[in-house]
Amino acid sequence: MNEENTYNPEKALAYERNTRISVPTYDALFEMIQSYFRAHINEKEAALLLVGAGGGNELSAWGTSNPEWSFTGVDPSEEMLFFAKNKAVQLGIEERVNLIEGTIEDLPLSDTKFDAASCILVLHFIQNIEDKLMLLKTTKKHLKPGAPFVLVCAYGDRDSTELQNRINVWKAFLQDAGFEKSKADERGKIIMNISFIPESQIQQLLTDAGFTNITRFYSTALFGGWICHAE
Repeated sequence: MNEENTYNPEKALAYERNTRISVPTYDALFEMIQSYFRAHINEKEAALLLVGAGGGNELSAWGTSNPEWSFTGVDPSEEMLFFAKNKAVQLGIEERVNLIEGTIEDLPLSDTKFDAASCILVLHFIQNIEDKLMLLKTTKKHLKPGAPFVLVCAYGDRDSTELQNRINVWKAFLQDAGFEKSKADERGKIIMNISFIPESQIQQLLTDAGFTNITRFYSTALFGGWICHAE
């Protein structure tokens, strides 16, 4: 990571604000995941894997309230990891955080497995189904047997009226958040560039990757969240 980057707090705050607008109940989502991890991590000292750690929002949500947890995060964006690193420093948890620029495939396999993992708002940016499956399979390889995994991503049949109706609700929420109608409509078109796949296909990918007890626990606007466990 290039240490000469200049931390831009305004840009970091803008990113977080836009994320919270795009994903209603964003903060509640992280609270739910934290509760789930706490209920299923048997060891007090736990190592968590963050697939797509850019921005560091997982660190903010879970870092200070779980002082026995350590975090390894991977993300291909140098800029977003720079935000995450600065957030870890601000929170005073940098000694418990290891950030790696790259994808999950760049994380070396080790005999020491992780106690839990999350992949939040990443999968829908991967267009190819086989690449989605590879990400999930590789994540599972890094987990202890029975370890909890949480996946959050956009979902839906892109040709369905149901998804279009949800996009319309999402655009109305954007307008109430301060976006002009033209900007909200533009974002509605842009959002179709991500990879929407039906929930049934997401569950099949998780099954094929080696996860069990798959359950959707979260749904808001365009996004869903699934809890499961590594075999």
